[in-house]
Amino acid sequence: MTEPTPISVTAEDAPTTGRVWYRTTLYNAFVIGSVGFLAPGLWNAMNSLGAGGAETPYLVNAANALVFGLMGFLCLFGGPIANRIGMNWTLLLGVIGYPIYSAALYTNNRYGNEWFVLVGAVACGLSAGLFWASEGAVALGYPEPAKRGQYMNIWLWFRTGGPLLGSAIVLGLNQ
Repeated sequence: MTEPTPISVTAEDAPTTGRVWYRTTLYNAFVIGSVGFLAPGLWNAMNSLGAGGAETPYLVNAANALVFGLMGFLCLFGGPIANRIGMNWTLLLGVIGYPIYSAALYTNNRYGNEWFVLVGAVACGLSAGLFWASEGAVALGYPEPAKRGQYMNIWLWFRTGGPLLGSAIVLGLNQ
């Protein structure tokens, strides 16, 4: 019985594939920046535009205590959750609460639904902890060390764009 001859693969025989554009760290910087612009950035802008200011002081304090208390608690578990379910699902779950809370601010301003503000604050607090854990990991962990500052700059430009947009609208309305 003869043994099969081993097949040797050399570098010339290996298939050459280029990097796909949506698997680059630059693309990830733009994605995480866009998510930061749309979720907490515009949420911050909406608060600056008066939706948060239309609430009673007790409701604002209760909602902020819920948001930041739950967010701080869930930030502790954001890393292990991201390791378990993956970064993309953690980011997706991390942005779900922001539109709910923004909708609650709008309906409170329009119709006086105070209970929805508290429900939205709980949803935002739970999801924000996951969002910050995943956003920080993608923004700081994905780029190559030599390009980390450049990609953080891209991410922060997008991230601060939401509050800048809200401030520009407030300035334009007050003129």
